Amino acid sequence: MRIAINMVSLHTGGGNRIAKNLLLSLEKHPEHDYLIFIPKQTGFEYILERSDIHYTVYFKAHRKTSFWGRLWFDNVTIPRKIAQFKADILISLTNISTFFPKIPHIVLFHHPHFVYPESPYYHMIGLGERIRKELEKICFRFTLKGSAATVVQTPVSGERLLKYYSRFITRDRIHIIPHSAIPITPEPAKKFDYSYDRDTLYIFSPTRYYPHKNLELLGRIAEELHKRDITGIKFLITLEPSHDSRCERFLKAISTTPINQYFDNLGFIETECLENIYKHIDIVIVQSLLESQSFSYLEALYFQKPIITTDMDFAHIVCGKAARYFSPEHPGEWADFLIQIKNNPAMLETMSKESHTRAKSYLISSDDVCQAYLDLAQKSVAN
Repeated sequence: MRIAINMVSLHTGGGNRIAKNLLLSLEKHPEHDYLIFIPKQTGFEYILERSDIHYTVYFKAHRKTSFWGRLWFDNVTIPRKIAQFKADILISLTNISTFFPKIPHIVLFHHPHFVYPESPYYHMIGLGERIRKELEKICFRFTLKGSAATVVQTPVSGERLLKYYSRFITRDRIHIIPHSAIPITPEPAKKFDYSYDRDTLYIFSPTRYYPHKNLELLGRIAEELHKRDITGIKFLITLEPSHDSRCERFLKAISTTPINQYFDNLGFIETECLENIYKHIDIVIVQSLLESQSFSYLEALYFQKPIITTDMDFAHIVCGKAARYFSPEHPGEWADFLIQIKNNPAMLETMSKESHTRAKSYLISSDDVCQAYLDLAQKSVAN
């Protein structure tokens, strides 16, 4: 097959990892020809420079606010390029893509904002962001309508997609392909320079600042820990003040006495350092209000780390019995549980075993993910 793959919006976070892992696994499928659309200077170059496959590559500069530019790219540039390439199929890992391509189109949906209208996230963002989200939803509807198949990562996402977009998609066009967290990175692993204290309980929150990540909850948990006169618990966060003005405000808030004793900001973490950090931390915390399948869950399972997270449907479907679930409205409950673990280290061992068990039954390899996409592509072209 001649396969075009749209990855232009996957410049950071989980989406970037999905795209890189797919490229790595495509190395085992040189029987196809590939045209790939990727963002500039976001780590793809490392893979391409070492690839044995001769990809046809189109690099796109990333501009965070260029909504209309992206619309033009998806619906003018990509159709022109795939026609020149004579592609048999377009695979878009980008939620929103070309509306009505002339070839079969598989689109990956992993943007939970579109299927959780009840989420408190929408009360956290300003008018400008709400308008942008509504415009994105319109584009998503057109993308769905023009696709041959839509891939979701969990059954929950599929059911919510049908619930809110039944006019644009039918159940038979929805396919579940979970993503894989492994490999963590194609680059060689590196040590992260941080001095750990053997008597401290380390809770790792590996995320950038976005409103739906609900990082403010960590500050409220820290306040509850202080009320209970608890020490020896530390949240390790990975934030860049320059990423968002709200991030800067959050960092300022947690730098004040007395809750500053509960935080260390590690800053931006290269993916090459993640394995080293996971080996040292005790618990992974995911306090998000919205997720699709979150790499934080998958990484925690892979490294057999206990998980505490929000009591949401997306969390249960991924973590199962490997996590403990709490309401984002009750920070005191999170604090009380952390105190229990601090006072009873055997709980950590039990939860680690539960993560290991869940990992064996749930995690899949990147090669399996890649093969599932290629099988679906072959089926879509044949039909």
